[in-house]
Amino acid sequence: MVDLKYIERKNREPIKVVLFCGSSGAINVLENFLLNIEQGLKVAIVVLLHRKKGTQDYLVKYLNQKICVKVLPVEHGIQIEKGIIYIIPAGYHCIMEKNRTLSLDLSEKVMFSRPSADVSLESFSFNLKEQLIAIIVSGANADGANGAKWVAKRNGKLIVQTPKEAFAKTMPSSVLEAVDRVDHIVPTNELYNTAAKYF
Repeated sequence: MVDLKYIERKNREPIKVVLFCGSSGAINVLENFLLNIEQGLKVAIVVLLHRKKGTQDYLVKYLNQKICVKVLPVEHGIQIEKGIIYIIPAGYHCIMEKNRTLSLDLSEKVMFSRPSADVSLESFSFNLKEQLIAIIVSGANADGANGAKWVAKRNGKLIVQTPKEAFAKTMPSSVLEAVDRVDHIVPTNELYNTAAKYF
């Protein structure tokens, strides 16, 4: 028999979420970040990359072979849990709902992108507030700058890759130009340890 009260209670428990956003040049940064993870991960990690359709299965399979925690594709209606890494599929916006489920959306591209970091950062920050840890890395357009404003306004944490180190500096630079306050600006090899301070 399903204990509905237990499930409802679990859904209300606070969970910290890392939303890792990047585009051109971000795959190597992501791999460096994830290779630092150890068993017993206390947060959920959601990965948003601008990619061509058809690369989803490869990335999930590759990461499952490389790191020690489970990696899953985001499916419509999935409820996120700590200790798992979720990969947003190419071609869909990803929106967090009030019950911590993720919805996939086919609405118009934002900043020429779907998934859009702006869309996810806004909806994740609305539902998570200070429980959101947003990481913005290499990318060739300004997607994420508007979303980062919502993260800062709602007291989430903002961690940005040092632009001069990024393969494509537009994405991290645009966040720094758009937001009055970010919590950390760090090189690639310090991204994980910096984020882990908030786990």
